[in-house]
Amino acid sequence: MKLNINLCNTLTKLIIILFLICNNANALDLSDKVATCTLSLNKGDYASAVTVSSEILKLEPNNRDGLLCKGRALGAQGKYNEALNALELAEKNTQPGFDEVVSYILIGNLHKANNKYAEAIASYEKSLKICDQEDNEKFKRINLNLIAEAHVQNHDLNAALTSYLAGAKLANNDNERADSYERLASTYNALGQYDSAIEYQIKGVLMQENAGTLDQYANASLTLGEIYGKAKEYANAEKTYTKLIQFSKDNGGAYYEAKASYGLAQIKASSNDINSAKNLMSEALKIAKNIGEIDLAAEIEASIKKLNN
Repeated sequence: MKLNINLCNTLTKLIIILFLICNNANALDLSDKVATCTLSLNKGDYASAVTVSSEILKLEPNNRDGLLCKGRALGAQGKYNEALNALELAEKNTQPGFDEVVSYILIGNLHKANNKYAEAIASYEKSLKICDQEDNEKFKRINLNLIAEAHVQNHDLNAALTSYLAGAKLANNDNERADSYERLASTYNALGQYDSAIEYQIKGVLMQENAGTLDQYANASLTLGEIYGKAKEYANAEKTYTKLIQFSKDNGGAYYEAKASYGLAQIKASSNDINSAKNLMSEALKIAKNIGEIDLAAEIEASIKKLNN
């Protein structure tokens, strides 16, 4: 009897060990497949992402990560209804809190990409509500910006401003402030409110100068020059482009040197200084061709032809 009891105990332990090994193997397999699916998404290989996500869901039908990956991949393929089904099922299998925030953002992104702005905003607002409950200011700001983007795409610029202004108050560092200021500047610019656009773009340039990359600073400066031009503040536009040309030369930024030279040429043309405009465009064209910027070179050539007519 004692031998039988020991044998039973040993068999029981073996069964438990095998069960644990099997579960661990499945968990590792799932983890690897989720990582592969995410990598496929990041590479833009959506067909592979759909295939891998389907493998995940065979192992675990309600796996949230698998459903999210499948929904995002299907959405990128233009399969809106199938993508929405997957994302909504993922949300139903999501733990309360931060994971819900992300799920509703992804659902909102799908709606927005398919021009369903009311649905997108409703989803972002669900995410925003959870952020309020969780005191998550970072993702509250992200949701406010996403809501604003949906309003911009829906041509409701005043509603977009409201959301962007609310988001700007939650910016936590110079990079986030730069992003918020430039979003506001772009929206005011679209509304033709150039004084406000210039005010916020200047703030954006200063933030990018403090904390941004060279490219971010240069792009922000280009935009400032363009807004000055639209506002017919030609002296300020000229100063902005001239400063950027020198900055580009000092930092080896040939592309931005070409863009700034072309921008300055357009300002000169607007001020009826045609000879200076032609010289600047010729220099910008030479740089653009040297660095292989075909589209920029074509645009500059078209502008030169107009000046010559």
